[in-house]
Amino acid sequence: MSPDPWCIVFSGSRLLLRTLDGGVRLPNHEEVLSDLGADRLAGTRVPALITVASGPSAATFGLGDDVDAPAGYAFENLRVAYHLLTRDEFRAAGTARQKVEWYRTNGFCSRCGSVNHKHPEHEAMSCTACGQLHFARVAPAVIVLVQRDREVLLGRSRHFMEGVYSTLAGFVEPGESLEECIHREIEEEVGVRVGNLRYFSSQPHPFPNSLMVGFIADWISGEIRIDPVEIEDARWFTTDDLPVLPHPMSIARSLIDDFVRRTIP
Repeated sequence: MSPDPWCIVFSGSRLLLRTLDGGVRLPNHEEVLSDLGADRLAGTRVPALITVASGPSAATFGLGDDVDAPAGYAFENLRVAYHLLTRDEFRAAGTARQKVEWYRTNGFCSRCGSVNHKHPEHEAMSCTACGQLHFARVAPAVIVLVQRDREVLLGRSRHFMEGVYSTLAGFVEPGESLEECIHREIEEEVGVRVGNLRYFSSQPHPFPNSLMVGFIADWISGEIRIDPVEIEDARWFTTDDLPVLPHPMSIARSLIDDFVRRTIP
């Protein structure tokens, strides 16, 4: 990883990656200025500074949809980059992607239609006419590991990579608490009832703008009855027969790894 400040560049939804010696990383500002050129970057900088706890700050640029990558670089979508970057790099890139989209889609006020500008003090777009503030959207979602003694309930979406099963998840609806969402989503998706909810941890999830809030829950009653619109399969697994699991950086994987640690004698 470069010790210099990162430079995060998107062409549409594709992230610019530096390709060196068979690996990839986020480029730094000096590299991007040299290899893309100041003219190409002019007027594309997003007025938001991206920082992570243990990495450098990052300038962010949002280019048009059809920009070609210069030699030594590649544009990849964020889901591909998820498997290629370090945790801190991806955290910065994911945050930047959400802010690029926020800036791109909030140029005009949704209340009166006037032009928005970046607010000088708040991380918000401000209407030049009515003063309405427009903050970046964050969609809360719950993700839950359901356990029954030494078994864990995992489901599979048709959108997952082949063979992968994961913990159950769903978006919180207006007027709904996190706990109410857990009960509703699990009963809708797999037909079982749960209780004894325990908070686990949370994780930003930029696909496209979610905050995943993780819980552990105990099975109370019911047999698996999947909703085929939501998932294509769900099963009980033991630590001896776990399927292909989600990416190690995901909160889903953290929940499963924690279950394995607590279950194996």
